[in-house]
Amino acid sequence: MTITYKTLLFFHIGVGFASLVFFWIPVYAKKGSAFHIRSGHWYAKTMYAVGYSALALSLMSMIDPMGFKFGDANFSEEETLRAIASARDVGLFLLAISVLVLVGVRHGLQSVRAKGNHSLMRRADNVLVNLVLLAVGIWLGISATGNSPMSVLFYIFAFLCIFTSIGNLRFCLKSSVTRSEQIIAHLSSIIGAGIGSHTAFFVFGANRVFSELLSGYAEIIPWVLPAIIGNIIILRQAKRYRRPKAKAAKIIS
Repeated sequence: MTITYKTLLFFHIGVGFASLVFFWIPVYAKKGSAFHIRSGHWYAKTMYAVGYSALALSLMSMIDPMGFKFGDANFSEEETLRAIASARDVGLFLLAISVLVLVGVRHGLQSVRAKGNHSLMRRADNVLVNLVLLAVGIWLGISATGNSPMSVLFYIFAFLCIFTSIGNLRFCLKSSVTRSEQIIAHLSSIIGAGIGSHTAFFVFGANRVFSELLSGYAEIIPWVLPAIIGNIIILRQAKRYRRPKAKAAKIIS
């Protein structure tokens, strides 16, 4: 393993742990309070660090896994081919999660900053990043082959990427939105980014502890459990803030 890859990996683990802590602080803080805003900014900063470092690690694994990840390994030719294929599969999966995290944090922040002026959400950069997420989701889905646990994960997260990108694009391209729609977009995106962070923790942390207990398709439990819990939270928060359209004030387009 090269020094560059190892250093970046340790940095990623450090900021990843910090993001887990900062995620729950604004979740339980009073919404709109100064403490909620400050803690939310720190959460966003750590998540950006998590997302960009994961993006770099995934690209290293996909472009040159032997050079970056297995530089000091002594593999046979057959083992080398298997290691390269596995590293590129995992790299593509982590690429999808990193893009999902980065787009989620960005969309969540932009939806708040566009308060009172929804036309800001229709800017080309906001549309473009969600088109990138859509493309990554399609790529992940096409790359899934067979019915192995890894392929199931590809299908699940391909759906999440595609579903999220389409939802974000629909929100961005609306001529106007209600205040409740804006809040729901913010919460959904921020919590969605947190799902990615918690997924990585369960897979590369807790999964090692429970590896002897989880086998076969049970191995995907740590991968999908954060998504299930996170989406339950999103649905509950959306129900709380959703208001009848007739009573909800429109935000100026």
